[in-house]
Amino acid sequence: MRTVALTVAGWLLVAGGAVAQPPTVIPVPPPAEPVEPALPGGAAVSRPLQPVDAKAEPPKPADPAPPELPPEIVEPSRDPGPKKILGGSWGSDEILIWWAKGAPVPTLVTGGRGGPPVLGADGTSVLLGGSPVNTPDIAGYRLTHGFSLDSGDRVGFEWSYFFLGSRTVSDFATNVTNPRHPFVGLPFVNAQTGQPDVLTLARPGESNVLAHLYTSTRLQGAEATLVGNLVARPGVKIHAVAGYRFLQVNEGARLETTWMQFPTARSGYQTTLGLTADQFDGRNEFHGGQVGLVGDFHRGPFYVELTGKVAFGTNYQVVTADGQTHLLTASNPVPVGSSYVGGVYAQPTNIGRQTQTVFAVVPEGMFKVGLKHGDHGRWFVGYNFLYLSSAVRPGDQIDTTLNPSQIPMLNPGGGLVGPDRPRLGISTTDFWVQGLLIGFEGRF
Repeated sequence: MRTVALTVAGWLLVAGGAVAQPPTVIPVPPPAEPVEPALPGGAAVSRPLQPVDAKAEPPKPADPAPPELPPEIVEPSRDPGPKKILGGSWGSDEILIWWAKGAPVPTLVTGGRGGPPVLGADGTSVLLGGSPVNTPDIAGYRLTHGFSLDSGDRVGFEWSYFFLGSRTVSDFATNVTNPRHPFVGLPFVNAQTGQPDVLTLARPGESNVLAHLYTSTRLQGAEATLVGNLVARPGVKIHAVAGYRFLQVNEGARLETTWMQFPTARSGYQTTLGLTADQFDGRNEFHGGQVGLVGDFHRGPFYVELTGKVAFGTNYQVVTADGQTHLLTASNPVPVGSSYVGGVYAQPTNIGRQTQTVFAVVPEGMFKVGLKHGDHGRWFVGYNFLYLSSAVRPGDQIDTTLNPSQIPMLNPGGGLVGPDRPRLGISTTDFWVQGLLIGFEGRF
């Protein structure tokens, strides 16, 4: 027990000493200034981010962006991108209103005041022919279609076809409604004498005549070309074209006469109705290779297109002549009719067909101005000029030097006596058409 009491007393003394003794304070050194560590080689490392003072000034706002310009004046990329140079596919429809070069016609009908209307005689006037017959406007249509051949949309194929409807111009001459010229006839140069002569069909009190002159024109053509882009810049596109061209020009000239011979001493007191027809045709068929340039200039919704092409090739030319005469003579109990080969200017010596092939050039110029309709459509109006350097035209093929022995009304049933005139030859000149075009084009 004693031992336990002594142990407890010892622990109490130790504890009491520990409580009475003041605590020992260990001084803590102030934090040292941070030292910037150095990279190998002596380069200092940047300080770590510092906290942002709440009272710091806010950053200044950035300058406002410039206002956007309207789409039509924004400078486009210099590369139009795929499917925007030629267009994946395109096509156009055009209404054509064109005029053709006047049809040449020699003097075919004359009128006289005091006697037979021989050319060069006093009182003789030209009633039909003698100058080109002006052709009024001819309506037509042109269809064009094309498509791109490469992924870059810079090479394509295009074809087109156009036609002008057949246009016939007619004129007439008669003594019935023209008292100033009671004599009407068909003039010619007499191959037997070499002098001017005339087949008189109307005389006062003896006969009347109605003469009609017809000229006709018909045109068609086609193209098949490769198109390659040369320049594609903002507002400007220039394409080259090369390929095949076809052009066909068909024309005709026809003279018809209807005359009535009254029963007089000159006619043997017989009444005769006569009809004559002389037909001359000229056909031109051109085939050749073609090259050209197409310029497309646009700004905003407006655009202008200029096209120049020229084709070189061969023109197959055909000239034909034909004629008929029909006479109906009154007799008892029935009229007597007869028909003959040959009219007046078309006789057995020149009736038939002549052909030849010649070198020819076909240039074409085109101008269009229009408005864009969105990104895929264009409305336009324009002007077109098409030229053929060598062509056969019917009026130039009429030989007015005749042998009277072949004219049925002067020598019915008779054969050729003397020179073989008229003759069928081939005379060439140039030909052109020009006019307006109105249409719509789509590109997709």
